[in-house]
Amino acid sequence: MSGGERAVPALLDAVRSGDIARARQLLAEGANPRLGDAGELPLHVAAQRGPLELVEVLIAAGALEWQPDGAGRRALELAQLGDASDKAAIVALLDCGAISDASFRSAVSALHSGDVEKLAALLDAEPRLLRERIMGPQAYRRRERPGYFQDPKLFWFVANNPTLVERMPPNIADVAQVMIERGVDRADLTYALELTMTSSVAREQGLQRPLMRVLLDAGADATRDSIVMTAAHWELDALRELVERGRPVDLLIAAAFGDEDRVGALLRGAPAADVQTAFGLAAINRQNAIAALALEAGADVNAFLPVHSHSTALHQAAADENIALIELLVGHGAQTDVRDALWDATPLEWARHAKRSAAIAALERLR
Repeated sequence: MSGGERAVPALLDAVRSGDIARARQLLAEGANPRLGDAGELPLHVAAQRGPLELVEVLIAAGALEWQPDGAGRRALELAQLGDASDKAAIVALLDCGAISDASFRSAVSALHSGDVEKLAALLDAEPRLLRERIMGPQAYRRRERPGYFQDPKLFWFVANNPTLVERMPPNIADVAQVMIERGVDRADLTYALELTMTSSVAREQGLQRPLMRVLLDAGADATRDSIVMTAAHWELDALRELVERGRPVDLLIAAAFGDEDRVGALLRGAPAADVQTAFGLAAINRQNAIAALALEAGADVNAFLPVHSHSTALHQAAADENIALIELLVGHGAQTDVRDALWDATPLEWARHAKRSAAIAALERLR
């Protein structure tokens, strides 16, 4: 993304020189650690050169360890190639998939391979594996916006979300059942359900619905937040599974599905928060007619989106090259100069970054 380059060179200079105090000061003054210069990012420079403390400062300030630089490399790759005096510690910090506890490593490996017998034996020998968390470095817990799979429980791995293995075991529902039989907290069942419902890999491999059924039968709760999260990640098949199991089609589900008649009826008398969320989910799912209904019902066209809370509907429309939605939003007063909260970029800059030529033309014409 372009935009927000005012403080970036100063932060990069501080990182290049290893000036931790200066970097802290700039970050406190609002420098964005996710923005770089000519494809170079602060975290990548710190990862390659060190010291460890500077890498930790950037992560705590919101630098993203998964963000690629201009050459498509992640910070971990630069750390592995670097010559920092504390290189091993920096690599360990950035290698988020690493698990230091040998018992947890064995259990995760058995889960990923679908080895039900081995996993059962490990759990029987160490029941703590279903209760304790796999703790990562402290720097990630200092973030204002914590990661969604931070310090995970073993059971969360059943959803493969984030994607840690290319192929999920075809018997993942049986793997989950073995763990459930040994006592999984309801909160972990519910969170694993959300991870499953938002797992594109599970859906693509035909495992999303079978795994959802096991989790729901065991007492997992499909919460309002999980419904919103699922709709915001375009996983409508997961919502269909819930509906087929008897979940009522409420305003939010209807908005994601594009059910104009139902949305029209449900908008009448709906709380303002639900109207706003329905508008956001409609924009995310390219349901332009639903977005129009929500705007007519009072939704704020410039509000930040549900789940993707760093951006507005106009940012989403620009990235999707949804010209009809761009025109609808601007016609209802959408501000074209609003900057998102992660990349400090306007909708037009999003369109330029994504090389959406039609969106660029529309935004340049309408601003």
